[in-house]
Amino acid sequence: MKSLSIALAAALLATSGGAAAQSASDARCIVLATGFTKQSTSANQQKIAEDTLYFYLGRVGSEVNSAHFKAALDAQAKTITDGNAGTLMGECVAAVKTRVQLLQSVGTPPPRPPANPEGR
Repeated sequence: MKSLSIALAAALLATSGGAAAQSASDARCIVLATGFTKQSTSANQQKIAEDTLYFYLGRVGSEVNSAHFKAALDAQAKTITDGNAGTLMGECVAAVKTRVQLLQSVGTPPPRPPANPEGR
């Protein structure tokens, strides 16, 4: 993972579909990333988990209310075990890496001209 700013920018590129499967997947990744952020002993793993958390939080639509959000997180937490947590987190991170690679493939946008150029 390069940096939090890349992950956040990549979140903006992600589609914000309202499909239930997508929402469930996002909720599961939020639960996993939160857990890995708190429980990992490796600074690198904590950073990756934090970047992943922010990516998936960025995908939560403004139409989602707290009751639905909590229900989705609770439902997904029930599907996570010690045995599958690492694999599932790997899938979440892979999706973030794909978006980061997409962002890197398009390069840096050209700089904007100053709002008030001198002499105008």
